[in-house]
Amino acid sequence: MNVHLVVVQPFGTHAKGDHITDPADIAAILASEYAGHVVRVLAKEA
Repeated sequence: MNVHLVVVQPFGTHAKGDHITDPADIAAILASEYAGHVVRVLAKEA
């Protein structure tokens, strides 16, 4: 299982509903003031 982020409140270049899958981006967002603008989603590997 992988963790993805789904944007629930727009910020920066991200719109509501965007899926963020890059591990570096995920770590940076979760460590920022925008952590409350996303929700974590478990995604099965393809």
